[in-house]
Amino acid sequence: MITSYIFRISLFAAVIIVFASILFGYLFFEPFLTEKEEIITVTNTQKWGKERGKYFIFTDEEVFLNSNDYYQNKTNADELFPIFKKGYTYKVKVIGLYLPFIPRFRNIKSILEFNTNKYLIPN
Repeated sequence: MITSYIFRISLFAAVIIVFASILFGYLFFEPFLTEKEEIITVTNTQKWGKERGKYFIFTDEEVFLNSNDYYQNKTNADELFPIFKKGYTYKVKVIGLYLPFIPRFRNIKSILEFNTNKYLIPN
């Protein structure tokens, strides 16, 4: 009786440890696993309240986040935000997964190039 109780507690602890390892492993490796180049046309920009280093970049297809993030080793949000202008097209490097049913935004890591035309033709 006591051994089955200890077994259940051990199994529960093992599941929690495995889940926590996967979660923190994903946070650590996310910048390497999900980094991607995208071409976006900005429709609007917005600052997140009075908080520094956190901005939204709106496009027709998706809303991107431009924020400083310790896990993604990103500290340039305040420098990138003034560059984004409505109607401009940008080639940007983004980090994260876009899942439409989960309110998680991909973070813009850097601007690779931009153009005032509606469409940016990649090289």
